[in-house]
Amino acid sequence: MKHTGQCHCGDVKITTDLEPMLVYTCGCNSCRRKGGSVGARVMYAQDEISIEGDNLKEYIYKGGSGGNIYAQHCDKCFTFTHATFDYMEGMIALPIGVFDKAKEFKPKLEIWTSEKLDWLKDDGCIVNKVEDSGVKERLVELLEKVENR
Repeated sequence: MKHTGQCHCGDVKITTDLEPMLVYTCGCNSCRRKGGSVGARVMYAQDEISIEGDNLKEYIYKGGSGGNIYAQHCDKCFTFTHATFDYMEGMIALPIGVFDKAKEFKPKLEIWTSEKLDWLKDDGCIVNKVEDSGVKERLVELLEKVENR
């Protein structure tokens, strides 16, 4: 496997043979509340990721785009493991922190900079910063990666 991961208690396992199609950070209020300060995610096509575990529960909320986000978490340890979206059908986002080798992922895109905490800085890896949900920017990057799969 190229990348493996799990929830905090290990009941939910994640595997994939591929590199992510997109690595990004999100400074929106929802990500801050769910993750502490910033959301750092990778995106894949749903059929590129294997998620195994019986303890998954779903939490549905409105994202910055206005569409629903279907967030999954382990019902035992409450680790947020992945999410799907109304506005990006067929795609799945996973927090970088659930992967065993999380340091291998470097974000290139930062969304919701208008809501980001002032003191959060990057090391120069982010090349595209947008003030809003960045749906267009995410779709452009994803389409570029699809062609190279």
